[in-house]
Amino acid sequence: MEFLMCLLIPGAAYVLGKAVLRVLYGKKEKLTRQDNFIVGGIVIIGLAQVANILVAFLGRTLSFGTKIFLVAFVACTVAAIAVLFCVRSKDKRIAFTPGHQVLYIIFGLLVILQAAYIVAGMPVYLGGDMTMETVQSFLTTDAAYTVNPMTGQPYELGIPSRLKLLCLPTLYAMLSSAFGVEAINMVWVLAPVFTLFGFYLVYSILAQVLFPENRKRRICFLLLVALLVWVGDYMLSVDGFDLLHAGYRGVSIRGAVLVPYTISLVLRKRWKPVLLCVLAEACIVWTLYGMGACLAVAVLLMVTEKVINGYKRRMGGKEDAVCNS
Repeated sequence: MEFLMCLLIPGAAYVLGKAVLRVLYGKKEKLTRQDNFIVGGIVIIGLAQVANILVAFLGRTLSFGTKIFLVAFVACTVAAIAVLFCVRSKDKRIAFTPGHQVLYIIFGLLVILQAAYIVAGMPVYLGGDMTMETVQSFLTTDAAYTVNPMTGQPYELGIPSRLKLLCLPTLYAMLSSAFGVEAINMVWVLAPVFTLFGFYLVYSILAQVLFPENRKRRICFLLLVALLVWVGDYMLSVDGFDLLHAGYRGVSIRGAVLVPYTISLVLRKRWKPVLLCVLAEACIVWTLYGMGACLAVAVLLMVTEKVINGYKRRMGGKEDAVCNS
């Protein structure tokens, strides 16, 4: 069942993301296959949030929330397939030289080694985190936030609503229940692996943005990123450490996937999916009423671009004045 989930979730994410981007930008959207996976993953987080509201705020059972999530997941996937069938487009095939193939193979081996390191049972960083215990309490009680995950006793004063809004524990619990996966494997193995591949999908997009005409530089950039993940495995809050030891956390997903993806969208002037990143962050990390790192990064880049463009216009005006004189 774990293998089935590893095939089903990415496949559905690709279809969902491609359909959403097709609706947002039409048939001629200039986005990549990697965008489909990332946007589809955000859609799945959104579906999980709907089920989380039913379970955490309206008091429905986890079993009921899981059924709603699965029905919505299947319905949206079928609808996405229908959308893509109605507006089919031809994907361009990319030819690779033997040298490029060797570099991509080396990169692939590095990624596979990192995934194997996670699957083999790398040391999991647990400081200040109760995700595993929370997911297990959801599965045991068939409810959300009814008992303290550390003591097993009912909450006396409850917990903040903003904390209840975070849907990752509910998503992990629903996937564990739906696919018969043990909570420890779902949280500490499968979720970090999904985050790892999401990280590389995003950075492959950034490679295309930074080096649109040079494929060799793109793959060298990805090789450097893969090496930096290994090198960065030395302290908390570094991407390498978060990916290899805490990929299940919302902050890790934000730092490794959502923030760099937001940067890639702003650089490509694709503003609509930026809102999806902001909403996804609000669903998985405690933010200030939705105002988190993704929104801050997007606004900062927009302001920086306007300042630079204004400076260029002023300098251009001065040069024209000198030439005319």
